[in-house]
Amino acid sequence: MRAYVLGVGRMGTAIAWAMDTLGFQVTGMDTNPEAANNMPFKVNYKQSVDAAGNPVMGAPRNDFFIVKDAEDICKGIVANGPRPDIVISSLPYHQTEIVGKWCVDNEVRYCDLGGRVDVSENINKHAKLLSRGNPPRPVFTDLGLAPGWVNILAEQGVRELHGQAENVKMMVGGLPDYSESTNNPLRYGVTWSVDGLINEYRDDCLILEDGQIKTVRGMDGVEHIEGEKFGKMEAFYTSGGASHSIYDMQRKGIKNCSYKTMRYRGHGDMVRFLIRDCGLDDDTLNRIFLEGCGKANKDEVFVVAEVTGGDKTWRQEKVIRSDERFSAMQKATAFSISSVAAIMAEGKLEGNKLQHRDHWEQYSPCLSYEDVPFEEFNNNLNKLGI
Repeated sequence: MRAYVLGVGRMGTAIAWAMDTLGFQVTGMDTNPEAANNMPFKVNYKQSVDAAGNPVMGAPRNDFFIVKDAEDICKGIVANGPRPDIVISSLPYHQTEIVGKWCVDNEVRYCDLGGRVDVSENINKHAKLLSRGNPPRPVFTDLGLAPGWVNILAEQGVRELHGQAENVKMMVGGLPDYSESTNNPLRYGVTWSVDGLINEYRDDCLILEDGQIKTVRGMDGVEHIEGEKFGKMEAFYTSGGASHSIYDMQRKGIKNCSYKTMRYRGHGDMVRFLIRDCGLDDDTLNRIFLEGCGKANKDEVFVVAEVTGGDKTWRQEKVIRSDERFSAMQKATAFSISSVAAIMAEGKLEGNKLQHRDHWEQYSPCLSYEDVPFEEFNNNLNKLGI
């Protein structure tokens, strides 16, 4: 089976490795020629079109194509032999929407790491518009760690409570190893995009409270937590991580649902002071995180999903640690999307699905976290070493 990985940076590299490990023929595409060196296996290296603009056919195994822009990516998908079984995007936001809509138009299965609400909504609206009559190949946006893996865990928790679920908590923390947590006053080390981090802190967040969807301020709702697999932490609201889970949970009759980011205690007070009291702009905050905190040499990712209802509680805690090949954030994000992408590529999330006994329902062209078969998802994660 064939998988295209668009954008071969830190996340794209780990996605390419994961899809290759799961048995896929992988083609990488990037605007940076040096990205070919990031591919975790030997590749055939070529332009997507020749000097005359004619498509260049790919070789039979793993390929890498240099592309100019999102439109060139779309040409390359068509040019490289048979259409892929799945396209996985880790592109920047401004390119993701172009490629996502192209995949919908050309009936190519598509998933992305998302994180930008308006872009995901535009791709999904486009898919729904074209789904009248015969549904196209499905799309799955916002499919990384948070949003992504933690939302899939939460949906499983709701299933486990068999209609009695009332409250859903999702929490994720990407942090430096505890041994590095005292290196700076913010108790932080950069594990992913600083621009994305700042947006999550600044932007408003959606929560479900007493059955009603509400908007709350990012970094509010502070609570102190301690788990079986991690020590004393704090958690607070940040934007984006809940994705469309808030709407899905409201539809199911869940009363309360929220997503929070986990940090070592004291981080939130410091950052709120810098953002709200000092009024620092994004460029200054960017320098503080990159130069003041620096990148984490070793990182850990904590994933917590808790569902309660009546006297029942379902809770899962996951801890992912870095290794010599990948950081914990790479593993948690890239392995999650790859595990679902492999299921999508086999066509298992298309056509009819059995919702309840003797009741079949059509899969939406826009897949949701509740659609992911949890056991198969976990099996794929196990194959990837998680």
